[in-house]
Amino acid sequence: MFLPTTKDEMKKRGWDCCDVIIVTPDAYVDHPSFAMAILGRFLEKNGYRVGILSQPKWKNPESFLELGAPKIAFAVSGGQMDSMVLNYTSAKIPRKEDLFCESKNPYFSSIGDKKRYRIRPDRCISVYCNQIRTVCKDVPIVIGGIEASLRRIAHYDFWSDKVKKSLIFDAKAQVLIYGMGEYPLLKTVQALEKGVSFSEFNIENSAIISKDLPDCDDYVLLPSFEEVLADKNAFAKAHVLFEENDDRKIIVQKQDSRYLVQYPRIEISQKELDEIYSLDFERKIHPRFKNVPAFDMIKTSVTSHRGCYGDCSFCAIASHQGKRVVSRSKESVLKEIEKIACRNDFSGTITDIGGPSANMYASSCRKGGCIKNDCLKDGGGCKNLVSGTDDYLMLLSEAGKISKVKNIQINSGLRFDPCIMDEKFLREIMKKNVSGQMKIAPESGSNNVLKLMNKPQREVFESFLKKFGRIKKEEKLKKYVIPYIIAGHPGEGEEEAKDTKELLEKNNLSGRQFQIFTPTPMTRSTAMYYLGYDPKNGEKLTVEKDIRILKRRKDSLPV
Repeated sequence: MFLPTTKDEMKKRGWDCCDVIIVTPDAYVDHPSFAMAILGRFLEKNGYRVGILSQPKWKNPESFLELGAPKIAFAVSGGQMDSMVLNYTSAKIPRKEDLFCESKNPYFSSIGDKKRYRIRPDRCISVYCNQIRTVCKDVPIVIGGIEASLRRIAHYDFWSDKVKKSLIFDAKAQVLIYGMGEYPLLKTVQALEKGVSFSEFNIENSAIISKDLPDCDDYVLLPSFEEVLADKNAFAKAHVLFEENDDRKIIVQKQDSRYLVQYPRIEISQKELDEIYSLDFERKIHPRFKNVPAFDMIKTSVTSHRGCYGDCSFCAIASHQGKRVVSRSKESVLKEIEKIACRNDFSGTITDIGGPSANMYASSCRKGGCIKNDCLKDGGGCKNLVSGTDDYLMLLSEAGKISKVKNIQINSGLRFDPCIMDEKFLREIMKKNVSGQMKIAPESGSNNVLKLMNKPQREVFESFLKKFGRIKKEEKLKKYVIPYIIAGHPGEGEEEAKDTKELLEKNNLSGRQFQIFTPTPMTRSTAMYYLGYDPKNGEKLTVEKDIRILKRRKDSLPV
C-alpha cells in the first residue's frame, strides 16, 4: 500500500490526520531511489503516520492543506535535484523537460495554455515554505534534501549572481537537515513530538536558528553573512573554514542579529543502512501518475553504498552524502535483487548495482579515516586505502546467479584511478557488466584545470585508456569509452581548452556527454568562480563567464 496522498487515502487507513507530511515537487514514486519514499517509509516503520504531498499547485496556498495540517511537522524538500539546476541550463535558459514529472512535462497545464506555470517553482523550498506559512502558521517546518544541503550556510548563488543567506532564514523554517536524512529526520520528529524547544535541539546533520552562541567552546565560527556579502576575502575564509571542518565540529555563522548553528554529521552504520533498504517499498509509481521517466531509468537499479571520497571540487556529493563510504552488506543487496527478480514485470536485467562511484563499494581505511580524506592521491591511492573491488566483483557475480536474473549492468559512475580500477576488476566488468559504452569522467585534458578540479592528472586517464584498449583487443570485445567533459571550469583559458580537445582527438574519443560548468552552491569550484581566485591559496584564476565563448568551446569538442 502506498503512503497516502489524499484525504480519501488517509480515510481508508482510518486516519484523521498525518503526523508528518512530506512535501515534494516530484511525482510520488515508492522506490528506494526516491527521497520522499525512503524517508516516508522510514518514519512509517518507526510508528508515524506519514502523508506525501506531491506536486502541490503552489500558486494556491490552500493546495498545501490537501492532506490537512500535520500533527507534528511539514517536511519540505526541493526534490531529487536542486530546483535551479533542474529548471535552467548553464546558460540560464529554462529547460523544457523535467524527468521527475509526468511524461517529462514540467508544467501543470497543457503546453499550449498561456496560463501554464511550472510544477517545480524556482527556489522550490522557499516558495513552498512561505506558502505553507500563509495557511498554517503554527506547525513546524523541517527542510532538507540536496537543495537545503547546498544552501545551509551563506553561499554564492549563480542564478542571481549574489551571496545569499542560509536557506533556513529565507524559508523561515525551524530546522534544516543536510545530507542523508533518515535518522536526523526521525530524531527531529521525535524531539518535536516531545515538545523539545528549538533552542535545546542538538541533532546530528541539522541546523537551526539561535539567538545565542552555543553553550560550549568547541565550535567553528565563520565570518558573518554581512562580512562575506561585503568582502570576497571574508567569503574565501568562510569557505575554507567550512570545507576544512568537514562537518566534524559545530559550525556557527551570524546572519542578521541571530546565528545559524549547524551540528556535526552523523556516521551511519552498515546495519542501519541495511535496515533502511529493507523497508517495504511498492517499487511503483503512485496510481495518480502514469509515466515518470526518472523511474523508468532506475526501477531495477540497486543502491549498494553511499558517500564518495573522490572529493571533486565541482561536485556536491561530498557536501551532501559525505566523504566516508558506507556500504550495504552483500546479503542486503542480494535480498533486494531477489525481490526485484520475483516481480511479474522484471525483464531479467538489473540496470545498476552502485552508488556515487560504483567501484568504491566495500572500500575502507586501514586506520579508520583521517582529516584530509585524500584517499585517491592522483590515482595512486593512499597506502591506508583498502580497495573493495574483490568484494564488489563477488557481489556482481552472486547477483548474476539469482533466479531470473540474466544481466547485471553498472550504470553508476566509475572512477578510473588504478587503486580502485585494477586490471582484474576492469577486465571482469568489461566482459560481464558494461554494455557497449563505458562512461568515464576525465572532465578535462589540462593538468592545470585537473589540479583545480581535484581530479587525477591527464596521464592517469591515458594510462587507463591504454589498459582498456588492450583488454578490449585481448577479449575481442566491442566496447567504447564515452568521456564526460566539463567546459569552462575555473582555470580554463583557451590553451587549457585546446588541451582537452587534443586529448579527445588523440585518443579518438567523442560523445555527447559534454557540459558547460554550472556553479552550484557551496562547492570549491563555485567559490573559485565567484572569487576569481583559489580560496585555499589566493592564486588568481582565469574565469570565463561569457556563455557565447563557453558554448563555442563545448561545441568544438568532437561529437
